[in-house]
Amino acid sequence: MLTKTDRFAKTVVSFAQKAVVGQPSPAYRPGEYGYADWVILAVQGLKEYLGHPYRKLMDVLREMTKMVNSHGLRPETVPHFSTVCTRKQSIPMKRWRAILEQSVELYDLGDVQAIDATGVDRIQASQHYAKRTDYTFEAVKTTLLVDCETSAILDIHCSMK
Repeated sequence: MLTKTDRFAKTVVSFAQKAVVGQPSPAYRPGEYGYADWVILAVQGLKEYLGHPYRKLMDVLREMTKMVNSHGLRPETVPHFSTVCTRKQSIPMKRWRAILEQSVELYDLGDVQAIDATGVDRIQASQHYAKRTDYTFEAVKTTLLVDCETSAILDIHCSMK
């Protein structure tokens, strides 16, 4: 019988693999390829589900052979926490949105949804900093659509100016 955590892990792996268009690449390939995007997406889902910081999550995964196997890895190929932190920044927003859209199907949604938006203006950065870091945006706006009954995030949109 599968545990609740195991069922979640299998679901998040399935969602992550579907978020990557086409045939998902192998979980881990030594060398320059490293970890597939779907592995990083699935690990991030587990992090949120279990509520562990990255360092503790990687330690826990190394001890949970069954869970690691469901990710297509072996305990010795579990990514270092810094790899996950770095790689999650480079995964395109469309893949995160694809997982979000799939995860909404898990909820029995209520009749009331709410939308909220917030923005941050970043034009106050110094010219020296902007040139040194190739700083190219002035503002960021994020919009969320949330189901009021389940608190499920139904949609997210980020735009930069």
